[in-house]
Amino acid sequence: MNDKNRSNTMDTPPKVALVGAMLLCFCGLFVMQGSLNSQRGELSPTYLEPLQDAPPLLALTTQSLGGFRGIISSFLWLRANNMQLKKKYQEQMQLSEWVAQLQPQVSMVWRNRAWNMAYNISVTYPDKETRWKYVTEGVSLLRDKGIRYNPQEPLIYHELGWIFQHKIGHNMDDHHRYYKMRWLQEMTGVLWGSDAKANAMRGVPNFDELINPPNDEVSGRVKRLREIYKMDPREMKSINEKYGRVEKPDGEVVYALDWRKPETQAIYWAMIGLKRCRHNPSKENDLRKLERLVYQSMMYSFDRGKLNTPSGATVPPDQYFSNPLLVVPNLDLTERTHQSYIDMAELAAKEREANVEGTYHIAHMNFLRRVVEWNYYYNREEEAVKWLKISLKTYPENMMYFTGSKRNEDGSWSYDMDKFVLNRLKDAVDRGSIDKTLAILIGLMIRHYTHLALGEDEEAASHLTMAENLHQRFTDRFSNAAENRVSLPSFERVKLARLRAFLVEEDPTLTKRLRTVLGLKEDELPEEPQVQAPQPNPKQ
Repeated sequence: MNDKNRSNTMDTPPKVALVGAMLLCFCGLFVMQGSLNSQRGELSPTYLEPLQDAPPLLALTTQSLGGFRGIISSFLWLRANNMQLKKKYQEQMQLSEWVAQLQPQVSMVWRNRAWNMAYNISVTYPDKETRWKYVTEGVSLLRDKGIRYNPQEPLIYHELGWIFQHKIGHNMDDHHRYYKMRWLQEMTGVLWGSDAKANAMRGVPNFDELINPPNDEVSGRVKRLREIYKMDPREMKSINEKYGRVEKPDGEVVYALDWRKPETQAIYWAMIGLKRCRHNPSKENDLRKLERLVYQSMMYSFDRGKLNTPSGATVPPDQYFSNPLLVVPNLDLTERTHQSYIDMAELAAKEREANVEGTYHIAHMNFLRRVVEWNYYYNREEEAVKWLKISLKTYPENMMYFTGSKRNEDGSWSYDMDKFVLNRLKDAVDRGSIDKTLAILIGLMIRHYTHLALGEDEEAASHLTMAENLHQRFTDRFSNAAENRVSLPSFERVKLARLRAFLVEEDPTLTKRLRTVLGLKEDELPEEPQVQAPQPNPKQ
């Protein structure tokens, strides 16, 4: 066969025909893609609609080349990371939003966007209301969309709980007290409907009423709780029974978890995450973060989980966080917090055969030391001794070193409680946070007034001096910090506030003796000091 005949037999269709066939295939693919998208939307709860508000070229590309979405999203993700490195957060947010629409099951996208909103973008605005807007948008993004498309991804729940525990609950943001107040108002409105009811119930909702609403008003609040805040009253009740129920020595049962506090929200989402994701052995490190979030949030609830009215008067909720003296340790949560450490360690060891002798046990030991300190400062010496013995029994070798205790030949323990607490006080003076400093400060003042009432003037003066020194050291350490973030009230204000609280809250026999020492009449409370207006600087 000559070359001419070979060319005629092996000739391909004209190029125009090939181009036409390709265009026809692309048109068919475009038409079919719309039908496939509709079917996916109906059949899959984790499918997102096509890109919204994207440039026409990008929208057309993703629609016509659906199978190449992964490549497109990778390119957009690289661009988003580049924008983040350049601190161009608004551009980065738009790019990451498109990535989330292309690949909704990639949890990193949701976590990255929420982090940027709550942390990076919010702090670029000086006013507290705009910051709060971005913090809540970060929460909503994870809660409303991230969990919806990644219901078994532990890191989504951890990021959500972390924003509550750290961004809202901690004091790293200059406007953290405003965040706490706004969240308290939101939860008050949806769980109780009024400040008076929330205060009367000490932040513990009527869960039976929320589960079976008796009227339209409660039904409306439950609908908002479920649809806006994505919280289930049944799950809330279960968590409250597990970590909020406290049985007193006399048999009385109280509930100590305050559901207006951000730490409780962190506990809720961590527990929900563990429930939904715990049977995924490939996520061991991620599940560990959720377990840590549970006992950390319980510890913070113990540390700063009680909204108090130390003056003996009713305080409006919007004033709780403007006065740090109104947030005090919740010693009723001691047993439940202790149990949370044990539960999380047992869960990790049982379901994943995790080694719990490191992180879990060290965190638990630190908590137990704090329990001994707090009970000692707050005039609960029997409880302090009880928890010291528990800590020595649980971690004998480590706690012997930390507490300076010794084991006797008969197996009993000898210890110097005063020496141990005073050594811990030195550490608090040098490194204590505002929450720990306030807790110790209030405890020292309680001991001061107790010794004063008992006529033990030398001990009373000693504790007053320790409190004053602690206050001064903390004030000096944070003299350059933003005033609204970590500032303490003046020492005189602390002293007076705790005196009023002592006269209202402590044993009547003890308070009667203190009134006699101070020359106060029955039921008389010292007046709050008048705040003087700033005086003009004569040098100006």
